[in-house]
Amino acid sequence: MPYPPERATHVKAYALWSGVIMFSLTAGYYLFTILYSQGLITASGSVIGGDFLAFYTGGAFFNQGILEKAYSIKSGLFFPDQEEFQRALISNDLTGYAPFINPPFMAIFYSPLARLPYLYAFFLWQIFNLSLLAYSISVLRQELAFLQRFHTYKILACCFLFYPTLGWFMYAQATPIILVLYTLCFQSLRKGNDFKAGAYLGLLAFKPQLAIALALVLLLKWRWRALLSGLLSLILCLGIGFLYTPDAMLTYIEVSPKLLGFLRAESYPTWGIHSFFGFSVLLLENINPVLANAFTYVISGITIFLLCWLWRNLEWKGDLKRWDLAMALTFIWGILISPHLFYYDLTILLLPAAIILNYPVSSNDYKPISLSLWWLSIIWLVCFLSGFISISQILLYDEYQVSAPILQISTPVIFLWGLSIFCFLRQKKTPTEFKQS
Repeated sequence: MPYPPERATHVKAYALWSGVIMFSLTAGYYLFTILYSQGLITASGSVIGGDFLAFYTGGAFFNQGILEKAYSIKSGLFFPDQEEFQRALISNDLTGYAPFINPPFMAIFYSPLARLPYLYAFFLWQIFNLSLLAYSISVLRQELAFLQRFHTYKILACCFLFYPTLGWFMYAQATPIILVLYTLCFQSLRKGNDFKAGAYLGLLAFKPQLAIALALVLLLKWRWRALLSGLLSLILCLGIGFLYTPDAMLTYIEVSPKLLGFLRAESYPTWGIHSFFGFSVLLLENINPVLANAFTYVISGITIFLLCWLWRNLEWKGDLKRWDLAMALTFIWGILISPHLFYYDLTILLLPAAIILNYPVSSNDYKPISLSLWWLSIIWLVCFLSGFISISQILLYDEYQVSAPILQISTPVIFLWGLSIFCFLRQKKTPTEFKQS
């Protein structure tokens, strides 16, 4: 079922140009900071490679056999050994540092890169992540008929018109690893290979909070093969950690309860956190931190309840369209539950967006729901502007004590996007609504 011509023309004429302008301005500024860098410090004062510095640090500490020292923490959530290493590696003029707070088994994963000079490792890391993004697209093209109309390289280019994708690339984060695991899990469940799907989900052991929503769905629908393989995959990751770095694993277990405090530290860019936790902290932290925590638990609990309520009454792959859209909803709401969801992590939304685009709505049965390109346009816009709006509110509050509490607009809009899918799936089915394109 094709999109109405008037909507397709509108997208080509306006949405593409706005995306190109956004990409050009952002990429231009990024390249400027790189070209006018002083050594490994960019013109903006950050490190070339961004957060990759943390991954390189973890790998280097593992290679030196001192990984447990990486988690040696002092008051103020400060890792002195990591800070000393990074200043020696980058420059004594380095004003901040990027702490490695991943589980120890991820340091093993990063260790081959840490054997290379820093810049070589950084470029190899970026190539690796670009390859993962291209592979995710290739996998989705096999499953979703709509994407087969476009070449992989065109879809890859369009991904970078989504601001969080640019953010991932500029920060050199590990988001494509999460995206490819989500994508492979979705494909495996869709093909009926539950055991393989669970194995992919279990590999999210380095960010287990991102597996909670999907794991609850698998438990509710009693997909026991997926649950079993997920548990085995999780045990494998932990086992590798205890086998090769037992001291570091014990130290990490001891330190990990304190790590959530990073998101509330004055030096941390809380404006960039787009989860329920980040939304609550920005909104209520200045009033009462306990209230911020309570609000996080309430909205997270309500979201999980609604998700489970939907899946409880949904037959597993009884109707492929309904199942696909329910999976898209699971990914959308599932990431909001994660406490740490920086704006580059919103790249994960490319997966549910692709699923939704596979089922366009014709002009004859158009309804203002998430299947509309208008919803996707709103999501694109708020993911671009939300961080800047939060920064502006913070600056106004710091300077003039105006506009507190701070409102993070992306989180509620993303939630409402998911809610529109939820409401659509709760409607009574009609033959035209569930006709596949």
